[in-house]
Amino acid sequence: MVATSEAGLLATGVIGIIAVIVMITTPLKVHPFLALVIGSLGIGLVAGEKPAALIDSVTGGAGGTLGSTGLILVLGTVLGTVLAESGATRRLAEVLTRGRTLRGIPWMVSLLAFIVALPLFFEVALAVLLPLLFGIARQVETTMLDGEGRDPKGRKTSPYLLVGVPALGTVASVHALVPPHPGPTAAASALHTDIGAVVGFGVPIAVITMVVAGQVFAGPMARRMFPVPPRRLVEQFTLSRDERTPPPLTWAIVPVVLPLALVVTQSVVTVTHRSGAWASVVVFAGQPVVALLIAVLVAMVGLGWARGTGGGRLNSQVAEGIAAIAPILLIIGGGGALSKVMVDCGIGKAIAHATHTLGISPLVLAWLVAVLIRLAVGSATVAIITASGIVAPAVATTPGVHPALVVLALGCGSIIFPHINNAASWQVKESFGMSLGEMFASFTVIESTVSVLGFGCVLAASALIR
Repeated sequence: MVATSEAGLLATGVIGIIAVIVMITTPLKVHPFLALVIGSLGIGLVAGEKPAALIDSVTGGAGGTLGSTGLILVLGTVLGTVLAESGATRRLAEVLTRGRTLRGIPWMVSLLAFIVALPLFFEVALAVLLPLLFGIARQVETTMLDGEGRDPKGRKTSPYLLVGVPALGTVASVHALVPPHPGPTAAASALHTDIGAVVGFGVPIAVITMVVAGQVFAGPMARRMFPVPPRRLVEQFTLSRDERTPPPLTWAIVPVVLPLALVVTQSVVTVTHRSGAWASVVVFAGQPVVALLIAVLVAMVGLGWARGTGGGRLNSQVAEGIAAIAPILLIIGGGGALSKVMVDCGIGKAIAHATHTLGISPLVLAWLVAVLIRLAVGSATVAIITASGIVAPAVATTPGVHPALVVLALGCGSIIFPHINNAASWQVKESFGMSLGEMFASFTVIESTVSVLGFGCVLAASALIR
C-alpha cells in the first residue's frame, strides 16, 4: 500500500496541476508560460520544498529542457521556413498531386504531410502545409467539383476539409509517435531509450492512426461540414509569390528525409555495436540536433545559395523561423520547470511506488498522466515532456516494459482532446474558417482518435513482444 505521505504528495501534485494551471489559463487567460511557472512554484511550496531548492528546480528544469529540446524546435522551424520560401514544398505538392483522382488526393496529402511534419512542431508544420493545402483545395474545387461544389456522385463536398482532414490526421500522428519530432525525441531522452527503437515501433503505429483519423474520416467530414477559409488567406496562399522555377525534386526531398535517415542510421550503428572512426562520425551525425543542423545547411546550400538567394535573405528566413518558435519555447521551458519540481518533490518516486503496489502498468500510467497534463495545459509537447519526467522512475523500476513503448504511450496521451486552451485548435479553426463546433467535430475528433487508437496499438505491441 502506498505510504500516507506519498499518497498525499501524489494527490497534492496532481490536483495542484489540474486546479492551478487550468484556473489561471482558462478563466483568467494567463499565458501558459506564466501559468506553468506559477504552478511549479505553488506545487513546490505546498509539497514543502525549501525556497532556494525550489528556485533551483524551476530554473534547472526550464534550462535543461530548453537545452535538449529548444535547438531541435528552432532548427526544425528554420528548415520548414527555407523549404517554403524556396518553393521546395510547392514542388513536392505538384509532383504528389499530378494526375491524381479525387479519391487519390487525400492519400497524396497524407504522404506530403508526413514528410513535412517529421522535423516540425505541429503549429509550424501546419503553417508550412497550409499554402500547399489551399492550393490543392483550389485545384480540386475548380477541376474535380462542379459549380455547386458537388463531386462526380453528386455529393456536396468541402475541398478544404477533403485535403485538410488527412493532413491533420497525419501531422497529429507524426507529432505523437515519430522522432525526430521534438516531443517523442525529448521523451526518449528522458527515459534513456534508443531513438531507433521509438522509430521502429512508432512509424507502423503512426501509419495505422493516420489512415483511420485521416483517410477514413476525410470523406464523411468533408461532406458534412463546409467551412469557408478567409478569402485573403486563400488568395495569399494560392497566388504565387515566387515566379522562379521550383527546385529539382531531389533537392526538395533530400532536406526533409535526411534527418530521419541520419537518426535511423546512427541507431543501427549503435545497436550493432560498430566501432571505429566511421561509426563515430555516423553516431555524431545521427544525433537529432546535428541531423537537423545538417539538413538546414543542405537546404540553405541547395535551395538557397545554389539558386541565387542572397545571404541576407537566408538570414532573414532564419530570423523568421526563430521568431515564430520563440513563444513556444517559453511554454516548453515552463513545462520542463513543472516536471523538475514534481520530480524533486518526490512525486515521481510516489508514482513509481504506486505502480508496484497497485499493479498499474507504466504504459497505462504514462498515457493517463500525459492525458491529464494535456487537458490542463493544452500543449502536446509540454504534456509529453512533463509526463516523461514524472513516469521515468516507474519505468526504470518495472521490468518487462520496453521504454520505447512508454515513449509512444506518452505521445498518444499528449494529443487527446484539443480544446480552447490549445493553440493549434485556434490555428485550425481560424485558418479553415470553422465555427467552434466544427473545430470540435473535426480537429478534436481527429486527435482524440489518434490518441486512443495509437494507445491501443501500443498495448498490442507490448503484448506481442513479451
